[in-house]
Amino acid sequence: MSRLPADPRESMTPPDARQPMIHGNIPAFLGARPVRDLAGLTGLDVVMAGLPWEGTNTWGGFSGCEQTPKACRLASVRYGSGYLPEYDVEVMRELAVGDMGDLPVSPSSALATFAGFEASAGAIFDAGVIPVFLGGDHGVTYPLIKALAARHPGRLGLIHFDAHLDNAPAYGEDTLARCCPLRRIAETPDFDPRRMVHVGIRGPRNAPSQMRYARQSGATVLTMADVRRQGLAAAMEQAKKIASEGTDGYYVTVCSDILDHANNPGGPLDFGGLTSSEMLGVLHDLAKGPLLGLDLVEVYPQCDTSGASTHLVVWEVIYALAGLALARRGS
Repeated sequence: MSRLPADPRESMTPPDARQPMIHGNIPAFLGARPVRDLAGLTGLDVVMAGLPWEGTNTWGGFSGCEQTPKACRLASVRYGSGYLPEYDVEVMRELAVGDMGDLPVSPSSALATFAGFEASAGAIFDAGVIPVFLGGDHGVTYPLIKALAARHPGRLGLIHFDAHLDNAPAYGEDTLARCCPLRRIAETPDFDPRRMVHVGIRGPRNAPSQMRYARQSGATVLTMADVRRQGLAAAMEQAKKIASEGTDGYYVTVCSDILDHANNPGGPLDFGGLTSSEMLGVLHDLAKGPLLGLDLVEVYPQCDTSGASTHLVVWEVIYALAGLALARRGS
């Protein structure tokens, strides 16, 4: 005979339970409720959505990030209901989390794919649910912010974690490549680039023209040297203040190379970044604020032979959800 939970908040993913499948043989992230249509967003606090998009490859063999949503869902099975002893929070008990699977892509057309991402993201934002998007290359952030900015014209903050400014005007003829999204966002009529903060910028894979554009557009750039000089806590207070004062909240986008390569073995060869511990703490704290959405991009499962970078994405999501849960518990 099946046993009804004594406590209605009892975890839906005990160790001996089957994981619900989001599609095929791929489990829902952390055993979240599968969301089959927009009506399924009702009552959720958070929804996971995969963006399995890989556009133009801009460097070497670092490719395959369209596989990340699947890889992260499979990795998440290891972590039960997301209990963190340091905060005494079991995220899947304290938050209603859904997983709507992967948003459709048109492999031959970035324009069609991004139009679909924008429409789907808009529906999520209209439902009042906080989305966590699993990319995908960094180009996917543009249609998400475009949708969110249209709902908060001039009143949206953006905190961008990355080794690179990603505000190139184009890569060859491709204006939607992974090195361009922050330029497209700054050009979006509903978005005020003075509310944009680039955090962790560093290293020789940046161009002087991109730094000039960031400054001329009104964005704030906190290089890795700035972060170390100020201290991480002070730098994040500055970023949060810029992105939250006079806005309805902020969106956070995380490129995997914000991390030092030692902490991101499946990522590109960018050194001198944040540690994994620092990144987990930062996301936990930012989720306590007026967070409107989050994406994690530029992870390459086929280059991630140990699975460490993929598992770190799952940890990042869990720590962010724990911050959100604590904020809602406190309120």
